[in-house]
Order: sequence, then C-alpha cells, then structure tokens
Amino acid sequence: MHSLTGRLAILFALLAMATFAAVGAYLHQSLATQLQHRDDTEVLGKVTQIRHLLREMESEEAILKDPTRFTDIAAGHEGLILVVRTRQGRELVSVNPTHEVLPPFRVLSAVAEPTEANVQPWLPRSRAPSRGIAVLGVLDGSDHAVEVIVARDSEERAGLLADYRRHIIWATIGGALVSAILGFVLVRQSLASIRRIAARVSAVTVNQLQTRLDPGSAPSELKELVATLNGMLSRLEDGFHRISQFSADLAHDFRTPISNLIGQTQVTLAQRRTADEYESILESSLEEYERMARMTENMLFLARADNAQVALKKVMLDAAEELGRVAEYFEAVAAERDLEVRVSGHGRIVADQMLLRRAVNNLVDNALRYAAKNSVVRIEVDETGGKTSVRVINNGVEVPIEEIGKVFDRFYRSDPARSNSASSAGLGLAIVKSIVELHGGSVRASSQAGETCFELLFPSTP
Repeated sequence: MHSLTGRLAILFALLAMATFAAVGAYLHQSLATQLQHRDDTEVLGKVTQIRHLLREMESEEAILKDPTRFTDIAAGHEGLILVVRTRQGRELVSVNPTHEVLPPFRVLSAVAEPTEANVQPWLPRSRAPSRGIAVLGVLDGSDHAVEVIVARDSEERAGLLADYRRHIIWATIGGALVSAILGFVLVRQSLASIRRIAARVSAVTVNQLQTRLDPGSAPSELKELVATLNGMLSRLEDGFHRISQFSADLAHDFRTPISNLIGQTQVTLAQRRTADEYESILESSLEEYERMARMTENMLFLARADNAQVALKKVMLDAAEELGRVAEYFEAVAAERDLEVRVSGHGRIVADQMLLRRAVNNLVDNALRYAAKNSVVRIEVDETGGKTSVRVINNGVEVPIEEIGKVFDRFYRSDPARSNSASSAGLGLAIVKSIVELHGGSVRASSQAGETCFELLFPSTP
C-alpha cells in the first residue's frame, strides 16, 4: 500500500489488536486462575465438611445406612464428584453422575490439614483440565479411617472460559476495526497540513519561484520541513536567476565573436583582397574561434565534473615546485602590468598535476586582473594536519562582503558589465572549486583591509 494514511491506519489497527489481545489474554488468565481458586476452595471445603461428618459416624455400616448426609453435600454443585470408600476399595458413598473414572490420587493422611497445594489435576472425559483431592477421614470413637475423594469436573468452567475467549476475540477484532477507521480519519485530518504544503509547492512555477511557505501555519513537527523547502526554493530561485543571467551573458558572449566573424567575412567578400590581407583576416578570425573554444571547453569541463566523469591521475607532488612553474608562466604577463608573482612555503599535495595547475592558473589570472598596480601577487603553501593549503593573495579593490560567499558559484560575475566577458563568464572560479572538490578538498575566500585571499585545501597524503 502506497498511501501513508492507509499504512498508518493499518498500523493503528495492528497495535490496537495486539493491545486488546494482550489485555484479553491477561484477563482470560486472571479469570481462569480465579475460577480454579474458587473450585479448589470449594473442594477443600467439602473435604473438611465430610471429615466432620465422619467423626459422627460409629462405623462403615452407619455410613451405608445414612448416605444422604454425605450426598446432600454434593447437591446443587454441578460437576462435583464425591466418593467415600474403605481402604480396601469398597464404596460407601458415591456421587458421580457422569460415571467418571477417577485417577489414583495421592492420599493425604488423616492428621494433615489439606491446602490448595494438595489439590491435584486430572482429566475427565470432557478433556477439560480438572482438579481433585483424596484424604483419609477418621470414624468416631476409633482409629479406623476411610478414604474420601472430592473432585471437580471443570467442563462448565471450560465452557465459561471458551465463551469468554470468543468475546475477547470479537472485542479484539471490533476494536481493531474501530481503531483502523478512527486512525484513518485522524491521520487524514493530521495530514491535511501536508496536503496544503503540497498544494502550495505545486503552485511554484518558473515565473513564481518567489513563493514561500508559511512556517507559522505548519505543525511543529513540519516546521523543519517547511524551513527546508523554503531554503530549497530560495536556492532554486537564486540558481534559476543565475542561469537566466548566464544564458543572457552567454548569448551576448557568443553573439559578439559571431557578429565579428560575420561582419568581417562580409567586408572581406565585398571586394578582392591580397594574400596578406586574407592572412590577417584569418588570424583575426582564429582569435575569435579560440575565444569561443575556451568558453565551450570550460562549460564541458564543469558538466563532466558534475557527473564525476573527469579521470584523475593523482600523484604525490612537491607543492612549491608546481607553484613555482605557475609563477614562471605568469611572469611576463605580470611584468606587463607592473606586478610581481612570488611563491613561498613548502608542502606536499596529492593531486592530478594538470588539474592542480589549471586551478592555480585560474586563481593567479584572477588575482593579476584585479591586483593594484606595482603590487605583489603572493602564492603561499603550507602543510599541516594532513592538509596542504594553497593561498593566492593580491592587494587591490576588496570584494564586497555580500559577494564573497558567491565568488565560487557557477555563472557568477561580480561585475554586471560585460567588459572582457571572454575571460569573466563566471566559470573560472567555479572550475577551481570543482577541481578541488574532485580531489576531496575545499575552497574558501576572504577580502578585507584591501587584501583578497583565495585558499585551496588539498589532501597531503594518499
């Protein structure tokens, strides 16, 4: 059953049935114990009464002449069996309407006072577990004793208990059904708030991502769910907004080189050109093609990283050596901008060499772009506690505090103007984050007092 309401209703029914059954079993056992105690008490009372009568009898013949004094004791007691016989087995008094064959009970001595512990079980033809006792009784004025057997056929009691069991079974079934119905109604009413939440969420569309759920109207158990859904809607709205903005930016970024290529080609074809002119035009076109290729490659890399399709070739690397090579690569670019790139520190990094260089390249390129003139871009490495930290630090314009947490987000560009969009499509730092996370590391950024720092944490041990 896929319905939560139905499953809970069935669960309530099963719990109610188990509870009713347990209570019914306890009550049944309690009743059976009380009935047995009552029967045992009655049997013991009859034994005591017969013993008193025997003390008034002078001989066995006197018992035979007046058996009614003994048979009257069993009158009105259904299922009661009374036998008085000599030690040799001759019956003097017998009240046994169903002619039950009594078992050889252990006989209690004449001086012993019978208790419930002396009452013994036996099984009549009705197969209902019954109880009985055998004792010796002394006749008046002598030490001559006769055997007294008092037993109780519990068929009536068994019938009473069977009827009681049937009532318990029907009560259990009825209670379970009532619990199932009431449980279904109560659960359905309780889940109405979930249905309202579902209806509210179902109203969320691309054009209504600003919709939020009201935590105040939700039960306390669902407040966390409502808060989680609101957080999810906020992330969806933010992500959709960024994707929409990125789509517009991407369309603009691709339109610019395509428009340049189309216009340039149309102008070229308007008249015949020399070979040198054609070569110059092709070189210009190649730059536009390379620009679009880089954008496409970045997007494909992020897509593969999302689906864990980037094959890593992890090796133990000397961090200072690898970062030194990155600094050498940017040496000429930095000199053109009156900047300097310095590397300090030492440590080991377990990483894919090409991807490590790509991540640090993106950070250094970003730092050089925004560093203040005549300043130093620092690359620092430090190994502690099984982690190696790589920090790229530049002095310049600070990143606003409200934006520092978004700089690694995909499609994010702090400058809404599309100047130099080929190099600022919002993918460079996102690629850095993807590379580090592929290695099981993490990224963070800070910007204060005119200094911006991007930190990558890589594992330093396999």
